[in-house]
Amino acid sequence: MATPAQATTSGPVYAYVGTYSDGGKPWRGGRGLGVHQFVVDGATGALKPIPGAPPAVASAGSDAKLRNPASLARHPTLPMLYAANEFEAGSVSAFRIGANGALSFVAEMPCGGKDPAHLSVHPDGRYVFTANYASGDVSVIALRTDGSFDTDRAAVVYKDVAACGAATLCKPGADVVPLAARSHEGFATSDHDGPHAHMVQADPAGNFVLVADLGLDRVISYRFDRATGVLSQPSTVAVSESSGARHFAFHPNGKWVYLVNEEASTIAFLRYDGVTGVLTLVSETSALPAGFKGTSYASGIRMLPGGTHFVSLNRLHDSISIFKVDARTGAPTLVREEWTRGNYPRSCTLEPSGRFLYVCHNKQGDNVTIFRVKKNGDVQFTGQYVAVGSAAAIEFSS
Repeated sequence: MATPAQATTSGPVYAYVGTYSDGGKPWRGGRGLGVHQFVVDGATGALKPIPGAPPAVASAGSDAKLRNPASLARHPTLPMLYAANEFEAGSVSAFRIGANGALSFVAEMPCGGKDPAHLSVHPDGRYVFTANYASGDVSVIALRTDGSFDTDRAAVVYKDVAACGAATLCKPGADVVPLAARSHEGFATSDHDGPHAHMVQADPAGNFVLVADLGLDRVISYRFDRATGVLSQPSTVAVSESSGARHFAFHPNGKWVYLVNEEASTIAFLRYDGVTGVLTLVSETSALPAGFKGTSYASGIRMLPGGTHFVSLNRLHDSISIFKVDARTGAPTLVREEWTRGNYPRSCTLEPSGRFLYVCHNKQGDNVTIFRVKKNGDVQFTGQYVAVGSAAAIEFSS
């Protein structure tokens, strides 16, 4: 999604924090209450309780508990919020955003895959996509005109391996950088036994849908049919062997893509052709400081206002890496790192004005930390911590 220049917003802004509410796996924590809800102080970025609303929405209808609503996405035009529920029989929950910002549960829909780690909404607002980590596939879920699920149509699942060749598991060739050659000499390695979709999102024009697959070390680009929701004609691009393609961000020009490689702790810079959907790898740059030795896992990425800088997150190193983007070539340069003031940062998000960056810590951190975004592309800690158990992702509504 393109990032606008910093601007003021009219009216209140609300924040929703998705959490791991049901452990299951050690890194999840399971200390969240569901989807936590706040109102944003426009002057300071502080998150405060919504007057008269419960601190979190924990129910999935009747007495059922929300299970790991760890990834969130807003509908582009309607007051609707969606959550990917990350457990084996994965699902998506829909919530309506009330006039006071409070959420009300609408419905839950099976996604057809296991452990959906990420979801997004198509720019047209007619489909939700999920990246199903454990089953290594992506799902397309149809929406009605009011933003509710089209229950007459089941989720359609696309296997990542089928998209790019089951025989080789889409592995890159012998010319890529092997695991042992990583500059920081870490031991971050896991889940290269097959496909593990980690992020799915349409390109800014909505003509293609991109999938980052950690297990395949690839990004898959599908042509998207707006009328039917069908994904077809996949093309793929490989990054370095065992680097672990995780999350990506588009530059506002729609031509440059920056991909976080989780296990190599690198940023892959790719050029994107919006006509064909083809991605081309240009370079890979370390997200860790020069001379760092040890293990770290890269996670979130976010383009900053204006597209002159972007940030990525490092878990275990527990830092925000700040990158400058070359205005002519798009090449990223690491400027510096900033401590996240928490443990194991999973994701980061800008509020609508672009003036504040919020970092979610889910493993032992159990908080959201708030940073002011400066006009020169730097970030500065505001001194504010918000206690949220197993905080995984934050989304906003204005």
